[in-house]
Amino acid sequence: MTVDDGRHRALVRGVRILEAVAESRSGLTVTEIAELTGADKSSVSRLVTTLADLGFLARLENRKIVLTGRILSLSKGFRQQYNLSEIARPHLAELLGRVNETVILTIREGNFTVSIDQLDPEHPFRMVPHVGNTAPLYATAAGRAILFALPVSEQHRIIDELREAPVEHPEVRLDRDGWSREIELARARGFVWIPRSDDVERIAALALDRNGEPLAAVSIYGPKYRMNERIPDLGREARATAGRISRAAFGIRPGEEFIA
Repeated sequence: MTVDDGRHRALVRGVRILEAVAESRSGLTVTEIAELTGADKSSVSRLVTTLADLGFLARLENRKIVLTGRILSLSKGFRQQYNLSEIARPHLAELLGRVNETVILTIREGNFTVSIDQLDPEHPFRMVPHVGNTAPLYATAAGRAILFALPVSEQHRIIDELREAPVEHPEVRLDRDGWSREIELARARGFVWIPRSDDVERIAALALDRNGEPLAAVSIYGPKYRMNERIPDLGREARATAGRISRAAFGIRPGEEFIA
């Protein structure tokens, strides 16, 4: 083993120690950390001492190891640097390459959605720019993908509050009677598809955050003559991309369990 290999392993163990302590409710002993991380107790003790010297961990009188406020300095950088569009864009670009149709990333803002990124194919028929567009949550495939992941009581509240909201296509209006049917269809498919009276097909799948709550929706838009026969395949592609965005947004490692 080279010096670099040893440093790499020590770094990995150190990060896993921080993660283990962060996930505990009241701190962990060195023995408990060793059991959770699979490292030997002496290595854990040395790394805990190093992390304590750096100010990220503290030892309590009851031998528990806890995080310190220095960890919050990392969150400052996260707030400054985190940009979902930039994290998602490589995955959206891969999706565009596979489906050759417009792909859009959408987030929630209250009872509405807003599109934050859009990539288009090199077709003569392309979608108009959607970035910055807002719509009631129930009125688009992306919005419904987000809506249907919320608690039922919140879904009902939003539907009731948006009853009089203006929509471009009246057939997309959703009341509580239609809600139960549409949510079951979405769950059965694994994605949302809203057939509409115009010439465009729209499907969407949900990217979840680490707590299983809506992060964003990945949509595929295109003309019916190109998309109509591909809806199930396109839905699976959107869902797979949404899962990759979820993992990328929260640094989920390969093989690590994730709720999405």
